Amino acid sequence: MTRFLMTTAATALIATGASAGDYSKSGPAMAEPSIAAPAAPVAAPRFDWTGGYAGAGLGYGRMSISGANNGSAAVGGLFAGYRYDMGSAVVGGELIVSPGTIGSATLPGGDKLKGGAALMLTAGVPVTADARTLAYVGVGPSLLRTSGAGGSETSTGAGVQVGMDHMLTDQIMLRGSVNYTAINNVGNANLKTRTLGAGIGVGFKF
Repeated sequence: MTRFLMTTAATALIATGASAGDYSKSGPAMAEPSIAAPAAPVAAPRFDWTGGYAGAGLGYGRMSISGANNGSAAVGGLFAGYRYDMGSAVVGGELIVSPGTIGSATLPGGDKLKGGAALMLTAGVPVTADARTLAYVGVGPSLLRTSGAGGSETSTGAGVQVGMDHMLTDQIMLRGSVNYTAINNVGNANLKTRTLGAGIGVGFKF
């Protein structure tokens, strides 16, 4: 009888241990569903204005002349320069050459206006997120060349230009600008001139 009770107790203990072992083993944990984070928007690459450029433009200007009636004329020109992009600002230098007016203008005293040029120091800021549009201002010396009975004359003064350039591609640039030039002692008659003009142009960035 004692042996029977001991055998029964041992069997119960073994059964209890096995049962406990079975319940202690948990099944594989259910993985929580992962939610993919939305992709961050990719910003358009910022355009770099550093480099040389050149182009041509067409404009229309009105010149006021001391002691004479005002005159106006269409003018074609060439421009070339170099810019350095500093990130928040773009600085550079530009040479503008106007070989002559369309329909050579005759000044009081008989002198003819043969052309002009300007050397501008420029500074600008990008006005779009991708920096492809640049608003700028330029200042520097300007000159006018005239020819008359007394010979050729070159007169110097100062000029200001305000403009906006936009890159259609990485190389092709569109331009719109307004300029003002003040020059004294123009031609053999020593005229005082003030010129206000506006123009558009197309350029190529190297």
